[in-house]
Amino acid sequence: MRRKKSNIIIRILFNPKTFALGLLAVFIAISIPISKNISKKYTIDQEILDLESEISKLESSNKNLKKIINYLESDQFVEEQARLSLGLKKPGEEVVVVDTKGYVAGVSSQVKDRQEEVGDLSNPQLWWRFFFQSKKGL
Repeated sequence: MRRKKSNIIIRILFNPKTFALGLLAVFIAISIPISKNISKKYTIDQEILDLESEISKLESSNKNLKKIINYLESDQFVEEQARLSLGLKKPGEEVVVVDTKGYVAGVSSQVKDRQEEVGDLSNPQLWWRFFFQSKKGL
């Protein structure tokens, strides 16, 4: 009887259908954790790519900000702001400001005196006078 029992168990275990079913169960048991790991790896790789892209954008922005800071700290910017805000003029320079109505206004007293001489001239007439007539005629 004992031999019959072991014979039945061996037959069941080595039956091709039972063997295939067992291999399928082992394959499923192994593939579930592997697929989870592959999915995690894919999401991590996507996050890495997104972060690398963000890093490159931030580095580019950082370079632009450094250029702006260097310009703002330069003597050229300080001089430009002094000219615009404070009316800086160097020796030998004459400051002339033309507003939208075409009247000449300036920082120096000479230009302010000349504004009264200009009257109701158009902007092209003022430029003509500025370039082609004597300095007294402005």
